[in-house]
Amino acid sequence: NSIEQEIPAQKSQLDALSASLVQKGLAIKTGEDDVHLIVRGQKNLLGNITAMEDLERVRKIFDALEEKESMMRILQTTQSAQGVQIFIGTENQAFSHEGLSMIVSPYKNADEKVVGAIGVIGPTRLNYGRLIPIVDYTAEVMAKLIG
Repeated sequence: NSIEQEIPAQKSQLDALSASLVQKGLAIKTGEDDVHLIVRGQKNLLGNITAMEDLERVRKIFDALEEKESMMRILQTTQSAQGVQIFIGTENQAFSHEGLSMIVSPYKNADEKVVGAIGVIGPTRLNYGRLIPIVDYTAEVMAKLIG
């Protein structure tokens, strides 16, 4: 019984966190031939800068976010994948940044075609256990919204 009582509370918390993620970081690919890329939430990367090293890292992230090819590579990687993708540090060419990780999940339209992806960028010490389900759930919500 206690698990059944916890589910609505956990779902409510996850809905609130998902809404926050949608506001803070969203990348969407739209259209067939004319590709548009929307990236939001860059200002949140400046919220916890503790050293000049961090400032340089943030500058590199901004450069990568502005480079459309880099973002398109990430979207292409998510298109061929099922569920959440995790890019840690320099181990992946799609998002290769030392000391940083990216958690990304694609979402699909009613025809099961990947139309976008949602993700979080942060330090490699991210709380993966907490963020992976949030990113996954938010992608599911986005898929339902676009139907």
